[in-house]
Amino acid sequence: MSDQNTTVIDSKGRWPTPDPEMRTEPVRGPGIVAVDAQGRITSWNGVAASLLANTSGLLALGQPFVKLEVEAGRSCFLTFNSHVMADGSLICLCEQSATQASPALASTIPSPVSATSLTAALPAAVPLPPSVPHLVPMMDGALAGIAGSFAFIRNPLPLWIFDRQTLAFVAVNDAALARYGYSRDRFMNMKISDIRPAEDVQRLMDSMKERMTSGESGQWRHLLADGRVIDVLVTSEWFTHDGRALALTAAQDITAHCRLEDSLVEARVEAERANRARSRFFAVANHDLRQPLAALSLFVGALENRLKDPTSRDILRAMNTALATIKNLVDAHLDIARIDAGTLRVEPVGHSVNGLLTRMALEFAGPARQKGLTLHVAPCSAVIRSDRDLLERILRNLLSNAVRYTGNGRILLGCRRQGDQLRIEVWDTGPGIPSDQLDIIFEEFYRGNTSSTSDAAGFGLGLSIVDRLSRLLNHSLMVRSHEGKGSVFAISVPMEVESELPPITSPAPILADNAGLPRVLVIEDDVIVLQALELLLDQWGCEVMATSGYDEAIEELTGQTQAPDLVIADFRLSGPASGIVAIRQIAKMMRVDLPGLIITGDTDPRRLKEARLSGYPLLHKPVSALALRAAVASLLGRDRLRDGVG
Repeated sequence: MSDQNTTVIDSKGRWPTPDPEMRTEPVRGPGIVAVDAQGRITSWNGVAASLLANTSGLLALGQPFVKLEVEAGRSCFLTFNSHVMADGSLICLCEQSATQASPALASTIPSPVSATSLTAALPAAVPLPPSVPHLVPMMDGALAGIAGSFAFIRNPLPLWIFDRQTLAFVAVNDAALARYGYSRDRFMNMKISDIRPAEDVQRLMDSMKERMTSGESGQWRHLLADGRVIDVLVTSEWFTHDGRALALTAAQDITAHCRLEDSLVEARVEAERANRARSRFFAVANHDLRQPLAALSLFVGALENRLKDPTSRDILRAMNTALATIKNLVDAHLDIARIDAGTLRVEPVGHSVNGLLTRMALEFAGPARQKGLTLHVAPCSAVIRSDRDLLERILRNLLSNAVRYTGNGRILLGCRRQGDQLRIEVWDTGPGIPSDQLDIIFEEFYRGNTSSTSDAAGFGLGLSIVDRLSRLLNHSLMVRSHEGKGSVFAISVPMEVESELPPITSPAPILADNAGLPRVLVIEDDVIVLQALELLLDQWGCEVMATSGYDEAIEELTGQTQAPDLVIADFRLSGPASGIVAIRQIAKMMRVDLPGLIITGDTDPRRLKEARLSGYPLLHKPVSALALRAAVASLLGRDRLRDGVG
């Protein structure tokens, strides 16, 4: 059959199958199979139909290409060379292995990357579109066949062929004309550098020097005829024809995708900025809201021993309850806001659980005693791995609930080992939780059967915070309860080998001679809190040196030969020195090991970590008078503090 016979593409986009007698003739060029981005066959040429005639009908529209590829290798001894286009589709060239094919057939199969083989694979008699014939004199028949083929001219992606030496366009398809807005004549008088912004030309020239790569492949910016710049993903296939270095290029417009990426980057930057702003707000709000609450709590404590008549003491007790309610509400709402905003950072470290238990005992001994409850904290030598501050918040909420809801009896804080986990448990002899409510106690605003007007009534946020924090830490949480007998809440924390924890030595307090009043230096930049601390400490029989900052404290001690027995300092002072630095510098100046106590309204995890590592005891504002007295007594000795006003 003559090569000049007209070839007609059928209604399904397939090249016609040759007559049976043609299959005995040598096959010209490789077969071409087009595959979409989903791996389905979309079209093929006549050579492919001839070569793949024995693939059991797998060469069909919509068939998975991978099945055809496997069957072609098994029954036809064919292999495929696949070329990925910019839109993810494939152009697959098939040829028979030279070792498998007959000598006659093998001698007729040229290299798939030559212009001759590409031309032979295309139907020679496909007529050129009306706008293409003037290209033919510029090219020989093979190159004209490629440029005028249906697959090139009608491809939906912009395609062109350019000379790799001169960078001049040799051919362009209809999609390129439509997308770029240049006429065909103008395109043919341009170079590929002419469709680049000026600042990108040098990069193009550099890439063309890299002969090991396909030159301009990758992401580029192209100039349209109207001056607009678009982002494109370029794929180039290089080939040589009659000694002429050429390249076939496909360009996919990804401008919308790049704009979306830019928008996402801007949104991420804005979200990070907003998160930083929220973090700063929560830090400032925590500190500033706690300052007046701390002063009020200390003033109420100072009044306790001054009021004698029952009516006044009842009023004071009601004030204490209201103050505790405000404190719990502020703590709960700020904690939930920070968890929901994602500003809480988890920093798990290995540390002894005994330090945590001691702080809890110190903080809740006073409130428990005030309600007539017995608080027992069992020591434990285990080393755990968790975020110190977040785990402390969980236990603080559990103990706060236990004290609030237990009318009489006792509360136990203890630990038990279970494999590589340590269960930290809080037991109480409170009213218990009905079995039908155990599934909802961790929901927000759950308050059980407690009346909203009861002294024990909270806002139902404590257990919700416990649940959220335990999930954040990836610690399992468990609850058991017997109505009318009490409850136990337990959180499991991973343990570490105790020897892995570096020992942390705390400054050993050197107590002054018991003869005379204990001298206490207070450094607090909030005037109201400073007045409240001075009033309470004076009431407990201390000689108080009240200062508003580090510099004032140094001036107060300059010229004195006797060091204070204790320094109480706010962690965040108005000057450059923190409370920790102030205590250490004063101890260095006085040449003594000086006991210190840090009081803070800060909840920033980094600041709290710094305070913990200092070795000084830490109390959180608003601190109650009972908790403050217990901390001071542990550092000075209980027998050195007196009760009452004096």
